[in-house]
Amino acid sequence: MMREMRYVLSFLLVVLCLVIEAQNDTTSYFVISDIRIEGNKTTKSSIITRELTFEIGDTISVSDIEQELKSSQENIRNSNLFNFVTLSCDIDNLTDNHVIINIEVTERWYFWLYPYLAYADRNINSWYEAGNINRFTYGLEMEYKNFLGLKHSVMLTLISGYNQNYGISYDVPYINNKQHFGLKFGLAYKRDKELAYMTENNKVSYFNLDDEFADQSVCAYITPYYRFAHRNKLFLEFEYNDKIFHDSLAVLNPDFVNAQGSRFQYFSLSAVFKNDYRDDNNYPLNGHYLELMMKKVGLGVFKTSPNFFYAKVTMDWYKHIKGRWYWASNITTRLSDDNDPLYFLNQGLGYKNDFVRTYELYVIDAVNYALMKNNLKFTILNPVTKYISFLSNERFGKIHFALYANVFFDCAYTWNMPDDPSSALNNKFIFGTGIGIDFVTYYDKVFRFEYGINDMGDTGLFIHFVAPI
Repeated sequence: MMREMRYVLSFLLVVLCLVIEAQNDTTSYFVISDIRIEGNKTTKSSIITRELTFEIGDTISVSDIEQELKSSQENIRNSNLFNFVTLSCDIDNLTDNHVIINIEVTERWYFWLYPYLAYADRNINSWYEAGNINRFTYGLEMEYKNFLGLKHSVMLTLISGYNQNYGISYDVPYINNKQHFGLKFGLAYKRDKELAYMTENNKVSYFNLDDEFADQSVCAYITPYYRFAHRNKLFLEFEYNDKIFHDSLAVLNPDFVNAQGSRFQYFSLSAVFKNDYRDDNNYPLNGHYLELMMKKVGLGVFKTSPNFFYAKVTMDWYKHIKGRWYWASNITTRLSDDNDPLYFLNQGLGYKNDFVRTYELYVIDAVNYALMKNNLKFTILNPVTKYISFLSNERFGKIHFALYANVFFDCAYTWNMPDDPSSALNNKFIFGTGIGIDFVTYYDKVFRFEYGINDMGDTGLFIHFVAPI
């Protein structure tokens, strides 16, 4: 009797173990049974589902589902088509662990026809220092960022005034049924009344004739690109330029052009690889970004073609430290095969986003440089969502904003520059440090106010409209 009882207990124990194991197996994964999207009145659903790291029928482990939702939400948000993106999952069938993925989006306003008003300098600080507030460029820009609901981008530019620009571009992100191949092309005609022609004392000197234009140019380009693994893109750009400069520029600065004359026709070829794992490409707080670029200016087709090659590497890191504290760093390095290219081709430190903060009023015409930026950031106001009562349209009435304080330290080094007694910043190490406030809101708007000091003892308040790193 005791032996029979022992057999029964053993059998029950085995059954219990099998039941427990079966339960563990059935709860260790989810099966995506459906994906439901709300809020996309213009955007095609296929444009959204392309950004997901999963599809209907996929099996995802319980431990991975949260990360998959987070990565997919970041992908959709970084498409720059939506102001708000929310992903969640509901149980579809508990017995076989099927779940439904819910995606809720708030679309942006995609068609913009607005007046264009810009200053004629590298940044607003340089424009203010010049002391001539009439040096404005004005006109109209038309942009459709989600044409046909397929994420196509159309841009028409009609800009007059001080510097003039007329152009059109079209971007097709998906030219096949999958997410891989895209194509962008454009054509532009530009002419400027004022043009930078020389750098003295590490400050730009401008050529200006009231009744004539300093230069005019035609530019056409075509850029096929390939996207893979959601976060990686490879661009290949083929560009044609035809530039005509005023004859006086060669007299004022023989290094501006060469003995071949004031007209330059040339082709350029560039390749750019981007690896983007930022949580938000407008104002990142976590993740990393890598960009590798190589460009050959002049392919030897025209007699007036310049011959210039350079490579550039940009690396960004973003890290949440603890609580309200964040860290961000950037390293940018550029190398070239020509240490003294024609002046109109040379834009080194001080242009676009490649500058040491507190050195906004200076330039260093270096083709070889290394730049490092660092930010210690504190969240004054975490991102919050508010509704503007008198705006019923969610594309404008539902807004988000955040406020950050930061301490920064930037430094850079340039080398192999030609000797120039008038430029004390060439071929040396420079740095700047200070404090700042960043206000971040919807439609990719960032307003930065920074106060700092550099190693020359210069101090100042500086204003920018993009993220510091």
